[in-house]
Amino acid sequence: MANMNNQAFIKLVIIVLFSSVMLVTGMYLLSRFNRLFRRYVKHELLRKNIAVWLISICLILAVAPTSIEFYAALVKNKLHIYYPFECFCATVGSLFVFNISWLVVKYLDDKGLSFRKRMAIILGTIIACTMLMSIPINYIGNIYFGEGKASFANIQLSLLFSFYTGCMVGLVYITMTYIDLDRKRKLNEKDLEVSKLQALKNKAELDALHSKINPHFLYNALNSIADLSITDGKKARKMTIALADLFRYSINYSNHNYSTVKEELEMTEVYLAIEKIRFEDKLNYSIVLADDVNHYLIPRFILQPVVENAVKHGLKATGKMTEINIEVKNGNEGLQIIVADNGPAFPDELIPGYGVKSIYDKLDLLFPDNYEIHFSNQPQKKVSIHIHKLMKNEPAV
Repeated sequence: MANMNNQAFIKLVIIVLFSSVMLVTGMYLLSRFNRLFRRYVKHELLRKNIAVWLISICLILAVAPTSIEFYAALVKNKLHIYYPFECFCATVGSLFVFNISWLVVKYLDDKGLSFRKRMAIILGTIIACTMLMSIPINYIGNIYFGEGKASFANIQLSLLFSFYTGCMVGLVYITMTYIDLDRKRKLNEKDLEVSKLQALKNKAELDALHSKINPHFLYNALNSIADLSITDGKKARKMTIALADLFRYSINYSNHNYSTVKEELEMTEVYLAIEKIRFEDKLNYSIVLADDVNHYLIPRFILQPVVENAVKHGLKATGKMTEINIEVKNGNEGLQIIVADNGPAFPDELIPGYGVKSIYDKLDLLFPDNYEIHFSNQPQKKVSIHIHKLMKNEPAV
């Protein structure tokens, strides 16, 4: 008798340990539900069916010792039948409930319902499916491990238990969904904050580019005005007015880093007019602007550094007559801005100075991966800027 009691105790300990391991395993798998088998199974529905099946097997093996049928099977030495039967029932029941619920979830995704309404419908679906599956499963289980027949009381008890089980499963689903939505919301808020910080960083960088270009040009222009004020007061006045127009364009941009092609060319012409006053007949220029590109947006002061380089390396370096031709048109590759001059050719290994580098920086910030800049000497020396992303100033159209 003592030997039989020891064997029963050992068997009970093994069952308890086995159930505990299954419970821990099932809960762990449940916590990683959305990531299970992602590397091995690409089809989402198939992957989740496998995950549901595995989790349900672990949990049913964990809670099996709490059922009346388990002890009936234990008394009748039918555990070898009871466990496979419970695994079969768990497989059929869980996959039935999951796939019906999956269809309901996919149907509700396009309905625009609130979170509460969606969760209420899904919870009702899970409870109804669980109760529906419990009737045949418990009927068969009662025949094999119970009294041999299914009484009305047993059916009531089965429905009550399945209702409780459905509620628990539904609440777990709702909790997991809420946690997932909350995590996505926090990630979206973080991404939005990062975007705002990036925008502020871009604005600060663009403002810095403006502030560095303007004093450099101001220094040269004021020196010229100082010289002209002694020799030709009218020209000095004309140059001062032009300089004021140029800096009004630079300063009064209302936190907007873009300007229209028309505005940019007008200010470039003002700059060239200032240089024309200084150098008179040694500088000629022409501007050709296609009518259909007037209202496209480009970065502010993208042309002035190129034109300034043409004056600096052409007229100032050689002292010879310098011809600068500017053309803006809508080509096959988007907006094309071409600045050609008859100055010295570009070196084979061109090292951009601050002015040209500022153009790259502005385009990197405002048109990332949507522009090209080419320097060529043949058949004519020119700088070509291609902006592939066309942006119109809609209010002006």
